[in-house]
Amino acid sequence: MKVCIVTTSFPRWKGDGLGAFILEAARAIRARGVQVRVVAMHDIGAMTMEVFSPDIEILRPRYMLPENLEILQKAGGRIPVMWRKSILARFILAPFFFIHTLATMRYARDCDIIHANWTLSAASTWFGRIYHRRPYLVTVQGSDIFQATRLPLVTGLTRIVLNDASHVFALSSALKQATVSLGLPSEKIEILPNGVDTKKFFPSDKVRQQLIIYVGWLIERKGVKHLIEAMAQVKETLSEYRLVLIGQGPQRSELCSMARSLGLDDHVEFVGQQTPEQVIEWMRNAKLLVLPSLEEGLGVVLLEALASGTPCVASNVGGISDVISPDVGSLVEPGDSTALAEAIVKLLSDQDQWLAMSKQARARAETYFSWDVISKRLIERYQIIMNRASGCGK
Repeated sequence: MKVCIVTTSFPRWKGDGLGAFILEAARAIRARGVQVRVVAMHDIGAMTMEVFSPDIEILRPRYMLPENLEILQKAGGRIPVMWRKSILARFILAPFFFIHTLATMRYARDCDIIHANWTLSAASTWFGRIYHRRPYLVTVQGSDIFQATRLPLVTGLTRIVLNDASHVFALSSALKQATVSLGLPSEKIEILPNGVDTKKFFPSDKVRQQLIIYVGWLIERKGVKHLIEAMAQVKETLSEYRLVLIGQGPQRSELCSMARSLGLDDHVEFVGQQTPEQVIEWMRNAKLLVLPSLEEGLGVVLLEALASGTPCVASNVGGISDVISPDVGSLVEPGDSTALAEAIVKLLSDQDQWLAMSKQARARAETYFSWDVISKRLIERYQIIMNRASGCGK
C-alpha cells in the first residue's frame, strides 16, 4: 500500500515543529509497512524534495518566484491569519492552490490512496481527481471548518469536496458536528484524533519545577491574553509559580506589553519558538499546561502534555473536552480569566490531586491517543476504501 499525504502544514526542515503531527502520522503508518509520500507547502529556505527518516518522500513545489514572496506561512496561524491581515496573501493563495493541485495530480498518480489534511488540500485533490483517479479521504483539522467556511463561496466548495471524498475524519465530536452542519451525512464522518508519540513524550523522574506553560501560536483565537490576565490573579496565591509562553505569533508584542502593565515581569516569560526536543523538556519539567483557546479543533499540545504526565487546564471549547477528562485536568469557559485563575490555583494547591492526575494523564494518552492506536485505525480505513475502489467488499 502506498499513501500520498497532501497537506498545507508540514515541517519545513528537519527539527521544525510546524505541522509535526502530520509527520508523526506518516511515520506511524510507515512503521506498519505502508509506503508514504507527502505533498506539502514550500517555504523560504526549505528544500523542494527530500527524504525524512524512515524513507518518507517529501515534495514541496515552489509556488512563487522570487522565493521571498512565499508568505502564506509567515504569520502564526498560517493561511487563515495571513488571509485576514494581508491583501497580498489573498492574491498569492491562487497560484499556491494551482501549484498544489498540479503537484497532487502528478505525485499521487502512482499511489493507491490520497489522505488530504485540511479542506484546502482536499480541494486540490478533488480538482485533480480527473487525472490522478485515486480515491481520497480527508481529515478536517479545525480552522478549515470553524474559520474558512465563514468566507464567501468556501462553504459550498467545502461541502462538495467532502461529499465526494470516500471518507472524512474529524478530530473531535465538536468538529464532527460542525462538519455535519455543512450538510454532510453523519455516518460518513468518523472521529479520529491526532496522536502523540508516547515514546518521545513521557514523564520524567526529576522533581517538577514550579512552572506553568503554554505552547502554541500567539494569535487571537488561542486566548493567550486571558491566560496572562489569569496569571495576575494566580500570583497572589501562588507567587512562586511562573508562566512560560512557548511560541511565536503576531500578538507577541501586544502580549509582552500587557504582561508588563500587569506587573508580571517576574512571573511571565516569553521564550519564543522552541525545537521539538526543547518542547519535550518543557512538558516534562512543568507542573501544568494551560490552553486557553477560544476555538480549537483538538489541541495536539494537550496530547503531548498528557503523555508527559502533565495535567492540563483548558477552555471548554471545540474538541478539547474530548481530550481533557476530569481525572486529568480542568475545563473552564473560554475567555473567563477569573475561572481560569481559580482552576489553576485549585489544581496546583493540592499535591495529592496533582499526583493522581499526572498518573491518569499518562494512562489516558497511552490508551486513546498513542500513534500505535491511531495508525492502526488509519490503515484499516485505507484498506476499506481501497477494497471499495477495486470492487472488493463493501
